[in-house]
Amino acid sequence: MPRIYKPLPGQPQEAAKALSVFNANTLRAAVIRDLAQHLDGDTTGNIAKRIGVDYRQVYAHIKTLEAEGLVSAAGEVGIRNGQRIHYSIDLGRLRECGLAYMSYLSGE
Repeated sequence: MPRIYKPLPGQPQEAAKALSVFNANTLRAAVIRDLAQHLDGDTTGNIAKRIGVDYRQVYAHIKTLEAEGLVSAAGEVGIRNGQRIHYSIDLGRLRECGLAYMSYLSGE
């Protein structure tokens, strides 16, 4: 699986340029954005449908984000049970990571 993807349909041109400047993975960015827009969380299948990719691609990025503490998982009744797992993003942690990256780039 390549690390860099072409801009996704509907992605604003400014966002595509910024992601390109930072050599960012546009699919991971789309997964993060989708989760940020659906704060109640959702399944990899639903996320994949909304951004127009295969759920396995979404799952791979979710696992990385989960390992870094940006995403958490729970089943429909709040317990991770193997099916119908809902993933949600921690916006506070996302902001922390973004600010740390910007501080680094700014030479702080």
